[in-house]
Amino acid sequence: MIWIRNYFYLPLQILVLMISMLFIQNCAVIKAPSGGPKDETPPFVLNVSPPSGSLNYKGEKITIQFSEYMNPKSIENGIRIFPNIEGELPILINGDIVTIDFPDILEMNQTYVVNLSRNITDEHGVELTDAISLAYSTGDRISKGSISGMVYGEGKSAVHLWKIKDYKNLHDIFFTEPNYVTDVSNKGKFNFQYLSKADYLILSLDRNFAGMPLNTERMPFGLNWNKVITIQPDQQIQNVHMLKGNKRSKLKLLSGEWYGENWGRLFFNLSLKNITEDYKLKIIYDNKVNTQVTSFVDPEDENSLIFLDPSLVEVTKGFKMIINDFYIDKNTYLDSASLNLFLYGLDTSFIKITSPKSDIKIAPTNSNKEDYIELKFSKPIPMDKYFEYQIFKKDTIEVKEKVKIVNPMQVNIGPQDSWDPRTNYLLRVKDDLLQDTIIEITISVLNYIRYGGLRIPIKVTKSSSIGVKLENIENKELKKISFVNSENEIIIDQVPEGKYVITVFNDVNNDNKYTFGTVKPFIPAEWFYVMPDTIEIRGNWDIELPIINVEEVYK
Repeated sequence: MIWIRNYFYLPLQILVLMISMLFIQNCAVIKAPSGGPKDETPPFVLNVSPPSGSLNYKGEKITIQFSEYMNPKSIENGIRIFPNIEGELPILINGDIVTIDFPDILEMNQTYVVNLSRNITDEHGVELTDAISLAYSTGDRISKGSISGMVYGEGKSAVHLWKIKDYKNLHDIFFTEPNYVTDVSNKGKFNFQYLSKADYLILSLDRNFAGMPLNTERMPFGLNWNKVITIQPDQQIQNVHMLKGNKRSKLKLLSGEWYGENWGRLFFNLSLKNITEDYKLKIIYDNKVNTQVTSFVDPEDENSLIFLDPSLVEVTKGFKMIINDFYIDKNTYLDSASLNLFLYGLDTSFIKITSPKSDIKIAPTNSNKEDYIELKFSKPIPMDKYFEYQIFKKDTIEVKEKVKIVNPMQVNIGPQDSWDPRTNYLLRVKDDLLQDTIIEITISVLNYIRYGGLRIPIKVTKSSSIGVKLENIENKELKKISFVNSENEIIIDQVPEGKYVITVFNDVNNDNKYTFGTVKPFIPAEWFYVMPDTIEIRGNWDIELPIINVEEVYK
């Protein structure tokens, strides 16, 4: 347990307070002007005493001087000691000086690592650039083994490391507290230092869960493609890379709301974007059962489902909703769930356009079928109503529109012919059900989206299924996956202009996507290689990259 003690002298505080009150009563207070540039410079360590790497350490105090005053709470939460020390470990803070009071009794011939995590911040909330490790040995040598690499994925990450002691059930180790923890830098790098000869397990996860036993239902994680990492004495192992996976959770029905009349909303813990269409909804009220319930994913919230049932106008108090066979994929589903819904107040609000919220810009394709503006509404449009839509080119020339009703809360609209590039349009929506009877949206049409192509020769001798994922830097939803053909090359056509990151991977299980690994059963992640440079796809150009030798980049 770590605790903090600050030294304050009560008599001195009282004296200072009395003097301050006298000045306030008799003098004008002069202050430096507020504001100025925001402090964004990360703090760093100026000095450590005794220095990291000290031998025959007996447990004396360790003093760390930072470059500026630090946030005491972040120090409390950000210092980790490996291996763990039983009992309290006092930490004293005085501005930019932090003192760690180690106990006198320590294990013999043991290297202790003080880890300063990236949760440590200065008084302005700016965190350390990298995690810092300090080593102290109670013997005459310090282990110099290390494991370093990169973690790819969204958000801030951390890495867990376990020293294997029991080889019978390796997967159980992931569900225990890690022996070592370090944070990943903003550039994706991590580094474990001062490791002894042993076999290790490694895992990457979100930094919010650093130091906790793994919970596969709520923690996104990723493994390395090596099941076990073996370190020989003072060996430095590099290029241990991991892709942090997405959150894997059980699909759950959280709550529901009924807004009166004939519709309501169900809230889930996961996105329903890929929900299958063969699920079943059932409404029960007054000993009546209705299975003819219309439903669709909320256009503005992928985690909620909108339901419509005309018979609900007969319900006065509440009803029961039953869900069956709710599948996102074979691993994420809800066999059945039920929920009681009650009316707390009739929704009499007007319908609003929730998207787009303002004037917009679009880049048209050369396909008339796909160039729509998506209009999303705050509540379902009644089935007997049809809003009036008008499109004007250059604000005055009316053009014939095409309208596609996606669901009762989304309508896609565009000109019957294609949008003219470098031209302004005006979209007008009219109806007395709208909060504003007439809504106008200006549409600025840019140049046509142009497409390019990519060819990557692949050299591979082992039997493998090599794939490439192309991901747009600005739009993560824009991605393409292709696999090596019989000519040992990757070909990707119809790629929109832009900058992309290229990831090469070995699709071992042939599921046409990258697999992050599983812990139970314990299956390592698939091998991958992220090309260090981004590639720019240009319209009407086919780019051929230099050959990728899989055996050379495989580490």
